[in-house]
Amino acid sequence: MAKKIKNATYIIIAFIILSAVTAITIVKGQEVKPVMSVAMASNSNNSILVKWDKVKKADGYILFNCDEVSKKSQQLARVNGEDSCQYEFENLPGATVYNLEVKAFKHFLNKEYLSKQASNVIIYSIPDVVNLSAFSGGRGVLSVEWEPERGLNGYEIQYASDSSFSDAVTRVVKDRQTRNISINELTPGKKYFVRGRSYMLIDGKKIYGKWGESAFAVINDRDLDIENINPNKPMVALSFDDGPAFTYKGENTTERILDVLEKYNARATFFMVGERVDKSTQYLLERELKIGCELGNHTYGHTHYGEDVTALDISKASERIKKYAGQYPTIFRCPGGKLTSVIKKECKKEGMPLAYWSVDTDDWKSKNSKLVYKKVINQVYDGSIILMHDIYPSTADAVELIVPKLIKKGYQIVTVSQLITAKTGQRPKAGQQYVDYETINNHTK
Repeated sequence: MAKKIKNATYIIIAFIILSAVTAITIVKGQEVKPVMSVAMASNSNNSILVKWDKVKKADGYILFNCDEVSKKSQQLARVNGEDSCQYEFENLPGATVYNLEVKAFKHFLNKEYLSKQASNVIIYSIPDVVNLSAFSGGRGVLSVEWEPERGLNGYEIQYASDSSFSDAVTRVVKDRQTRNISINELTPGKKYFVRGRSYMLIDGKKIYGKWGESAFAVINDRDLDIENINPNKPMVALSFDDGPAFTYKGENTTERILDVLEKYNARATFFMVGERVDKSTQYLLERELKIGCELGNHTYGHTHYGEDVTALDISKASERIKKYAGQYPTIFRCPGGKLTSVIKKECKKEGMPLAYWSVDTDDWKSKNSKLVYKKVINQVYDGSIILMHDIYPSTADAVELIVPKLIKKGYQIVTVSQLITAKTGQRPKAGQQYVDYETINNHTK
C-alpha cells in the first residue's frame, strides 16, 4: 500500500513539474520582445524609409499608424521574416504624416502573438514642389498664384530681379488655404523672377519642400484699361494671328486694321510671329500699344504646330517682341490651337494665359471679305473671341465692315484679356486656355 502511495506521489509530482514546464513553455512561446530603435532612415516627397533593430525569434513585423485622438491603430504594412528590419512606404502624397508604431509578431500553436510594448515615432514625406505662375496685375504689381496642397501649414514665396535669386526677398504665407499674393510698388518695366516652396509643422519644426521651378513677369507700367468697359453690355474680342504684316505694294494690312480700330476707339489682340518682328515692323507694335491693343505670342517662326511646339518657340518669340516693343507679350495662341503640357508649362512660367477662339472666320481659306464679314456677324455672341489674320488685304477689307457693324449692334470691341477680366471680374489665369470668356479648355495632347 505504501508503495502504491509512493508511486502515486511521484506521478503527481511529475505531473506538476510537467504542467509547470508546459506553462512556462506556453508563456515563453507567447512572449514577443518589443521592437527597439525604430527610426525614419530617409524620406522624399513621395516615400519614407523606416528601419529598426531585429527581434530574435520573431516571424515578422507589423507597422501601425496610431491616431492619438481616437486611440485607434490602423495597420499600414506587414513584413515577414526576423531579419526584415526595414520598410519603405512608396507613392505617397507629399506631406503625409504617420504616428508610427512597429510591433514584432510570431506564431505559436496556430495563434499570432504581438509584442505588447511599443514606442511611437513620427515619420513623414516632405511637401510637394509648389508650381506657381506669375504675372503683373497692374502698375508696379507682381501677382503670384499657385494651387494649395493638403497637409501644409504655409508657404515661402521669393521674388528677385535675377534668376539666381541672389537678391531674393521672401514673403511668408501662414494660411495654408491661400493660393495667391500680390507684391506692390515694384519697378515698372523690370523683369522679376519668383519661386515658392511649402512647409509643414512637425513638433513645432518647419519641414520644407524643395523650391519649385521659377516663373517670371515683367511689371506693367499701367493698369489694364477696363475703366471704360461696361461689364453689363455685350462685348467681343477681335484677335489677329500671323502678323505683323510687311508693307506690300504700298499697303500694310496690319496698319489698315489699326486705322479702323483707332477710328472707332476699338481694341484687339495681335498674336505675332516672332521672326516677323523687327525694325521695319516695330512701329506697328508701338502703335498697337498706344491705342490700347494687346500683344500676343504666336511662336517664333510659325513652323511648328500643336504638339511640335517647343518651349523655345515660345520664349524666343517673347524675347523678340520685348526687344522691339519694350514689353513682353501677355497672352499666347498656338499655331493650330492645340494645347500640350509643354506649351502649358512654358506659358505658366511666362505668366501668359492662352487664347483659343469661338468664332473662326476661315479668312485664310476664303480670302473673301464678304464671307468673312458674314461669318462674324452671323456667329458673334456676347463674350466671344473672333479669329482672323492681319496679313491678308481681304481681312483688312472685312474689318472695315465688321467693326462699325458690331458697334451698331451694341458690342464693345476689346482685347481678349479685357474681355475675360471685365466679364469675370478676374484676370485670365496663366496656363489656362480660353475658348471664350467663360469656356476653358485645358485638355492637353
